[in-house]
Amino acid sequence: MTRHFTLHRTMLLLLLGASATLHGQPAGPPTRPPDEIDTFIQTEMAARSIPGVALAVAQRGRIVRVSCYGLASVELGAPVTPQTIFPIASLDKQLTSTGIMLMVEDGKLQLGDPIAKFFDGAPREWQAITVGQLLSHTSGLPDSVADDIEGRSFTTYTSEQQLEHVKGLALVAPPGTVFNYSDANFFLAQLITEKVAGVPWRQVITDRVFARAGMRTATFMDPRPIIKHRVAGYGLTPEGTLVNNRRLSSDWGPHYNDLATTVEDFANWAIALDTNAVLRAESRELMWTPAVLADGRRSNEFAFYQHYGFGFGLVRVRNSRVVLHTGSTGVAILKLPEHDTSVAVFTNLDHRFGSDPAGLALGVAGFYVPQVSLARLSPRTDPDPALTERLRAEFERFSRGVPDRASYLASEASAAWMGAQDLAARQQRLGRLESFELVDEGTEDGERVRYYRAGFARGRAFVRICLAVSGRISGLQWWRL
Repeated sequence: MTRHFTLHRTMLLLLLGASATLHGQPAGPPTRPPDEIDTFIQTEMAARSIPGVALAVAQRGRIVRVSCYGLASVELGAPVTPQTIFPIASLDKQLTSTGIMLMVEDGKLQLGDPIAKFFDGAPREWQAITVGQLLSHTSGLPDSVADDIEGRSFTTYTSEQQLEHVKGLALVAPPGTVFNYSDANFFLAQLITEKVAGVPWRQVITDRVFARAGMRTATFMDPRPIIKHRVAGYGLTPEGTLVNNRRLSSDWGPHYNDLATTVEDFANWAIALDTNAVLRAESRELMWTPAVLADGRRSNEFAFYQHYGFGFGLVRVRNSRVVLHTGSTGVAILKLPEHDTSVAVFTNLDHRFGSDPAGLALGVAGFYVPQVSLARLSPRTDPDPALTERLRAEFERFSRGVPDRASYLASEASAAWMGAQDLAARQQRLGRLESFELVDEGTEDGERVRYYRAGFARGRAFVRICLAVSGRISGLQWWRL
């Protein structure tokens, strides 16, 4: 496929309370007729009330598509363009993990090092936490960063103040025993990188990641400087009205705040991973290997992925390996290593309001790799309708945030509960569940897996459910597409 750029400012219907319509005119003659991907993205933007989207696709070491849709600023009527800068939020976890892996490659630390050795006055419990556990969210630290410290907001308090806050956190579980997503882990990982590198963390990432990956637009989202082409962020009221959602900085103090880039440059990062331009192949593969808990189980997450490596979520979709992550600002990266294909989707609707960029990325990936296309699957004859009815009832409970713990393996009940809370918050605008149809089934990684198309009153999702030999649920993922 030849590389091309497209800019779409077609009429975008946003559900702004009583329904207002935004009109945009093409900035110039279209470079090509709209295709299936354009139709898919524009349809989903209208359904999800997403003001603007930028997407990039990379295959076999080069970018083959960059497309932009809608508005970067609704107030100004400014379109999304290839130059639009998006905050990447938690997509920086893979970059933070990369910083640690670079230090490992340099021989300056080991993944098994206790983190206490890097911090004066470290809590006694930190002796049992390893560097690798920070990157895999298995340290036992809670997901807590301070909204304000001593009256100073997260745009002004210092990294030293944030560190003292994290030192005071009580562990939610012994290190290595559970998966617990926590920003505190990656704050500490950045400090460790900085300490062993002997230079500021920003310099490590700028010199050894951005430069090597060719990420010329990558920057840091300081709230005060003028950053050309910075996108405006949005949220939705309970009634569906679009409102500003001004993310000025991350919660880690001014020294470590949000990274930002164009979608094309994040696709360049995906290529750099595949071509070993930043890390050795063995380091990359370690980042894409599921973390193993103390009892020998792989850590499970009931979200858009099933397992977690170092800064990356991991899952199989119809027996294809998928590496992915999302960011709370409405951004996602999805990689299909076996098919040498990566898709980055950046939106400016905060994830918790239903933008689901992972679903958009998976939908786009299906046009390039039909094997992972869920949207093209049709309902099939169900050999076990009683099982489907049981799973439908449980998914309905799960999507409302009240899963039946007895339906899950005992070892996964807590993870299922946390995943359900997350899904319930994101899918409210989909409405009631109206259908639940089997579209595929098989075995993946030794587990029985069923795929369902879930039809809601105002949209659809695809659900992947893993079943243990006992019939209990051992994993559940869902994507809106």
